[in-house]
Amino acid sequence: MFIKKIIFLLLPASIISGCQSYTQENQKIRQVLYSGKFAEATAQLDESSLATESRNYALFTMEKGMLLYLQGDYTKAINQWQKSDRKLDDLYTTSISKTTASFIVNDSMSDYTGEAHERFLIPIFSSVAFFANNDQNNSLVMVRRTNDIKKALDNDNEGVNLFKYDAFSNYFSGMVFETKGEWDNAIISYKNALNNIKNSSLKSAETQISKDLARLAEFRNRNDILNELKKNNPNLTWQKQSELLKQGEVYIIYESGNSPVKTPKEILFPTDKTVVRVSFPEYKDIPYKNRSSEVFIGQKSFGKTIIMEDIGKMAKQALEDRRVRDIAKIAARVIAKDLAARKLGEESPLAGLAANVFSVATETADTRSWTTLPDTIQVLRVPIIANKETAISIKPEFGSTISYNVKLSPGEKKLIRFRTFN
Repeated sequence: MFIKKIIFLLLPASIISGCQSYTQENQKIRQVLYSGKFAEATAQLDESSLATESRNYALFTMEKGMLLYLQGDYTKAINQWQKSDRKLDDLYTTSISKTTASFIVNDSMSDYTGEAHERFLIPIFSSVAFFANNDQNNSLVMVRRTNDIKKALDNDNEGVNLFKYDAFSNYFSGMVFETKGEWDNAIISYKNALNNIKNSSLKSAETQISKDLARLAEFRNRNDILNELKKNNPNLTWQKQSELLKQGEVYIIYESGNSPVKTPKEILFPTDKTVVRVSFPEYKDIPYKNRSSEVFIGQKSFGKTIIMEDIGKMAKQALEDRRVRDIAKIAARVIAKDLAARKLGEESPLAGLAANVFSVATETADTRSWTTLPDTIQVLRVPIIANKETAISIKPEFGSTISYNVKLSPGEKKLIRFRTFN
């Protein structure tokens, strides 16, 4: 009878220790994705354990949404991301039972609540998807949803360090507002984008946003904004808005590379009587070559895409921002397990050993993350002559040229988006 109890105690540990981390489990799916086989990757995701585990519902819909988005099935992608968004909202009222289970076993046993940057990237990609479907009104709805989430993150002190790597959410907002002719709202968005990335590494983005802000500020007679921009950059030049309104404009959005993935890292945590092992995730970069793309109008180079969103850096920052808090929580859990095992060992050495085995086997880092994200989002705006078919070619650094023939009316905007993995 006693042996049966020990086996019963060891059984959950054997099950958990036999499971791979999330990063390992979905590696095959990612390899298929990186080779450009989106439909096959989607089928594998649907057949994976992620599809049936309720605690991973938000993560599953985030991953599936991206795979559908990459196939150009924007309506279904949006549907998946709306499920993710609702689920993550619901998880703000986490049940006591699942919180307790997380404390006793490990974080991966609780519902996936998403990293801070993942939460506002859901409506941002949804906004791009709506725009790609020529639904500008709902694209703006998602813009506003993004702003609401970012405000909530700010209130919880989770966005302070993240937003310096995020120009795209506000910049794309401005682009959508421009499409609707809402110039003043676009000005606000561009100003917010500039404020976010001050003193960051996104210098090319800062210059481009300044040009667009100056163009609209001049058009709307906002001399206060113009004077500030000229003060900060006396050599700044921009196209006249009156000229741009006579042209068509292509919005090129380039999603480059692959966001880093989480791997477990062991940390030794000293206590009064012993040293305990704490497992916490860290992000590992996924190597890729294509860091930018050059755009040609006919045979003439127009320019290179500009990084507006460094998702890889945001991911690492989001994890770093919660490191101290979460390691303290994990350490408390590990110490509680250790004390329980010691007490049990005093009564029965074999039971104490079993408890120790259980503790070690179950204390693994939660490596769940939105692994299908790109590493960066880049933008280039290309004005073209109205009512004339224009040949546009996009050449990644190490890849095949993508060609389009575009004809737009005066003031008309068109979105071209693409992704590279290698």
